[in-house]
Amino acid sequence: MRKLFLILLSIMFISSLLAETMYINLSNGETIVFEVSEINEITFDPGTSVEEMVQILSMMPIKFMKNFPNPFNPDTTIQFELSEGGKTELEIFNVKGQKVAKLIDAELAGGVHSVVWNGNDANGKRVSSGVYFYQIKCDNQVKTKKMIMIK
Repeated sequence: MRKLFLILLSIMFISSLLAETMYINLSNGETIVFEVSEINEITFDPGTSVEEMVQILSMMPIKFMKNFPNPFNPDTTIQFELSEGGKTELEIFNVKGQKVAKLIDAELAGGVHSVVWNGNDANGKRVSSGVYFYQIKCDNQVKTKKMIMIK
């Protein structure tokens, strides 16, 4: 029974680490903050055309950012989509906020991109088990997400 409890607790902990927060900046300056897991659907006014919907959704400069597998060992693939090309950086940070590695520092075209992180730091040394963050910057937009290395 104790083993089952520990497994369930571990699953709940990992799930909470994988939650993603979304920020919506309104035209009046107000910001709405919520967890992506809280989104059940996205609806538009009945008069909204398909072109307007596509335009609104395409305004998100970095989309569908994820890594798989997560948790991972020994490596993970980070996949993301840029709506437009631009100067792009992808960096890995530890829970202290220290930069562990830089995986991308280049001009990238719009579209889907992926990169494999082998779990090594900038010096080629294997990182320890734990929570890490990967951050993608494209022009003035930044998106950060958590991932877990398990040995």
